Amino acid sequence: MKYPSETNQKLLEEISTLKQRIKQLEQLESKRKQSEKALLESEERYRSLVDNIGFGINLIDKDFKIIATNVVSGRHFNKQAGELLGKYCFKEFEKRQTVCEHCPGVLAMATGQAHQVETEGMRDDGSRFLIRIHAFPLFYPDGTIRGFNEVVEDITERKRMEAALKESERRLIDIIDFLPDATFAIDLFGKVIAWNRAIEEITGVQAKDILGKGNHEYAIPFYGMRRPILIDLALRFDEEIEKKYDFVKRKGEVLLAEIDVTLKGEPRVLWGKAVPLYDSHGNVAGAIESIRDITELRQARKALQKSHDELEIRVRERTAELMQANKALEAEISERKRAEEKIFILANLSDISPLSITVFDLQDNLLYANQRTFDMHGYSKKEFLARNLKEIDAPSSAAWIEERKKEVLETGEARFIVEHYRKDGTCFPLEVYLKATKWREQTVLLCIASDITERQRVEEELRKYREKLEIMVTERTRELEEKTKNLQEINTTLNVLLQKREEDKKIMEERFVANIGTLVLPYVEKIRKNNLDVQQQFCLDTIEKNLDEIVSPLLKNIQQFNLTPREIQIASLINDGKTTKEIALALGIAEGSIAAHRKNIRKKLGLDRNSNLQSQLRFFEK
Repeated sequence: MKYPSETNQKLLEEISTLKQRIKQLEQLESKRKQSEKALLESEERYRSLVDNIGFGINLIDKDFKIIATNVVSGRHFNKQAGELLGKYCFKEFEKRQTVCEHCPGVLAMATGQAHQVETEGMRDDGSRFLIRIHAFPLFYPDGTIRGFNEVVEDITERKRMEAALKESERRLIDIIDFLPDATFAIDLFGKVIAWNRAIEEITGVQAKDILGKGNHEYAIPFYGMRRPILIDLALRFDEEIEKKYDFVKRKGEVLLAEIDVTLKGEPRVLWGKAVPLYDSHGNVAGAIESIRDITELRQARKALQKSHDELEIRVRERTAELMQANKALEAEISERKRAEEKIFILANLSDISPLSITVFDLQDNLLYANQRTFDMHGYSKKEFLARNLKEIDAPSSAAWIEERKKEVLETGEARFIVEHYRKDGTCFPLEVYLKATKWREQTVLLCIASDITERQRVEEELRKYREKLEIMVTERTRELEEKTKNLQEINTTLNVLLQKREEDKKIMEERFVANIGTLVLPYVEKIRKNNLDVQQQFCLDTIEKNLDEIVSPLLKNIQQFNLTPREIQIASLINDGKTTKEIALALGIAEGSIAAHRKNIRKKLGLDRNSNLQSQLRFFEK
């Protein structure tokens, strides 16, 4: 009985060991399933990532067969990803079975390094597309080549957008190039990105010699040195730059300035306008400046001012009787100045931006127009571009505008004036600059025009005003000549009368002197023979002496100073050398009165305290 018991014990131990082993196997199986689940989830995440990465990914063996791919790679060929497995990569990308020696995969396996190439692919429907292929070599653990991995990017749309961008840039450059004003542009780094034909002519610098250059290279033609100019103010404000200009005016972001410079050895006056440029995101990308030579305009203004000054001199030379008429002429001249200033302002405003820019083909179909054109004609953009140019040309212009178009096609450009219809049916004049150019692989006409309605009206008013002014000057001159003739006749009559008066005065003086000598002095001599005391003798001497002096030069000369009889009496005694005390005793008045009379005599003769009164009286006697 003992043996079976031992056997059972061993069986029980083996069973226990087997159960433990089964439990371990169950645990291992559970871990394996968990690992498989995690691996599947990882592969699913990897597959989702690869399929949505945006690039075609292909795993290719050394026989150039596709052994793995993603959804994007199949989409390149309008296929499911599984349809590409096992096919030759060259057949799909190049429609040939032979291996291209320039294939990036071939180069990657040959060199063991990554390679890239841009090529053309073809789908089953025959459509072609552009692709960029990046190839990376794949190795076995022992280092031998097992194939390569390709990342394929469809660049068809990118290439199309790049081509469209280049076309848009070329069109913009063409428009800038044919603007009548000198224009250039810079980027944020100060490098020149545009330089049109007008600025080539004004500076003598060709676009090929300056495009792409920075460090204020664009300032050298104007200032002979590198320095910030107006276009730099449009990017960032600098008070020192602003001080270098005669004036700088800011309208929002637009800067207007005027400055004197030397161009090609000649002094010139330039008017400029600068504004910043923005990219599609609204960020400042650079700046653009337009320049106009206004030297002749300033000279014309100076000549006009000189003419005005000469006219003022002529008017001031007229007599006082024409002063009222002169004031009227000055008011009219002031009005003319305001009218001419208005013309100048309109010319500047038309240069800032009110220019109509249109592009049309040889059949007069409108291809492009700016907002100013729509506003000028009263149409919306859609309405205007849907019309033919012949529909807006006035009949007075349409007859010969075809000849001008032929002239433009032969010579390249032309300037003339036409009339257009607005949407409301009214007609208005335009000054047109027409240029033949290439646009979208066809010959087109670039038209830059400005509305000159206001300018023609002001010119007509100015012409009428000048005619009126000439008539008024002629009438005033004729009136002046007549009045001058009358004044000359009056002056002749007055001269005759004055001459007669002088003769009468001379005769009266001679009679007066003769009467004193014959009718007064003999009686004085009879009185002297009588017995007279000292005072009577002195008075008689004084009377006799004064009678002699009545006809003397002193009396005649001092009469012009309006002396009173008492002052003449005292002046005569002073001339004889009498003192104040002697004069007071002889005349029987106080010495203070004599001093007061002496002071009045000095004042009337214009003498100061330091002048000798007796010497001055004796000078008059001579």
